[in-house]
Amino acid sequence: MERKGFRYWVAPRVDADTAHAFTYRFVQDDVGWAREHGYGERLRQSFFKAKQRDPNIPYRNRLSPAERQRYLATLTGGPHARMLSVRLPTGASVRSQDGGCVHSARRQLYGDTEVFFHADKVATNLVPVYTPRLVRDPRFTKAVKAWSACVRKATGRAYADPAALHDDLNERSARLDAADAHRLEVALAVAEATCARRTSLTTTLRELDRHYGDPVRERYAQEISTSSRMRLAALRRADGMDHRH
Repeated sequence: MERKGFRYWVAPRVDADTAHAFTYRFVQDDVGWAREHGYGERLRQSFFKAKQRDPNIPYRNRLSPAERQRYLATLTGGPHARMLSVRLPTGASVRSQDGGCVHSARRQLYGDTEVFFHADKVATNLVPVYTPRLVRDPRFTKAVKAWSACVRKATGRAYADPAALHDDLNERSARLDAADAHRLEVALAVAEATCARRTSLTTTLRELDRHYGDPVRERYAQEISTSSRMRLAALRRADGMDHRH
């Protein structure tokens, strides 16, 4: 971007706790993390506030219309840049523009951007392939019922599953100030995690993930291997660039 006459600020890395807050899991089962962060709402809000302070946005907005158009074309290749596209095992499709400096950076880090995009999107979207079968398994429904009974004792409220608990939290939090909402979030997250550990839900999920997930991961072993190999190579290249700078 600088070689093309523009400034560009790189966003700081997301820390492990913030990444955890954005990671979907059927049930929260880390009691210590839940006690400290609840479900991570404050971490997510901090992340979005930081994104709003992204210096690239006001910088881009200060450019003239013509320069702004050149900026966007330089960054992503503009409206005529090629699109990477992959059909996921679920049947859905994912697309990403691959031009300009974004393409140059991807190519420098990963080599073949098309190969990496395909392998990585497939490898990181396998859970939805087998989840429908997992949640119908009688072992799973039995474990969820045990978890539900445990949470009812802990909170005094009936929740059929973690999703129902989260819906209730969102509804009740909307009527509270920030401090009380956070206290409620932590209390429910701790109850959810404690009961996931105390009942068989956590271990059952792990067992069923192996039972239903391993055949799917085996089917897409090549994509998983390619994604891991190219990611590792990219990290090494990036580390080498850091040392040179």
